[in-house]
Amino acid sequence: MLVVGLTGGVGSGKSTVAKIFENDFSVPVIDADVIARHLTETEAVREQLLETFGEAYFDNQGALLREKLRQAVFADAGLRRRLEDLLHPLVYREIKSQLSQLDAGYCIVAVPLLLETRGEDRVDRILVIDCTIEQQVDRVVARDTCSKAHVQDIISAQLGRDARLRRADDVLNNEGSLDSLKEKVAILHDQYRTLGYLP
Repeated sequence: MLVVGLTGGVGSGKSTVAKIFENDFSVPVIDADVIARHLTETEAVREQLLETFGEAYFDNQGALLREKLRQAVFADAGLRRRLEDLLHPLVYREIKSQLSQLDAGYCIVAVPLLLETRGEDRVDRILVIDCTIEQQVDRVVARDTCSKAHVQDIISAQLGRDARLRRADDVLNNEGSLDSLKEKVAILHDQYRTLGYLP
């Protein structure tokens, strides 16, 4: 089975592309963000988060204050590394488990920080979703109703656009319409079907 690692900067459209692969072409998609969210809802990981970050990031019922933690880690590189050191090994272990259960010509593994976490060794091809930095900022501000400064913090914490593109096997430009995006995904789907020996 061909394993395609899907990545890109914040606001580039990774989730949209993953949904097109899944909904329009019935391609199995493993989403690292979904896995991470599930993990942080487990008692074992919540206890580790509490020990690492303290009670300030939990409400009175013991639920993780995700947005507060998100803003903190993108403003503080030290906090971000602690969170990544805790979660990334668990996320990749679950991805490996889910991959072992699939029976398909190819699948998509969506990991926002694939290249930052040396995840390229775990996939066969790297698909980078790309757009301008201005579009990234505008999309995230509109989606999350956050400040441009916060989005810039996230972009600064990620691998630079040029470096990301240099390491891509495939690049999907997402600067246009949804219809255009779907046409580009359809072309990639045909390529991946051939590479994955999917009839």
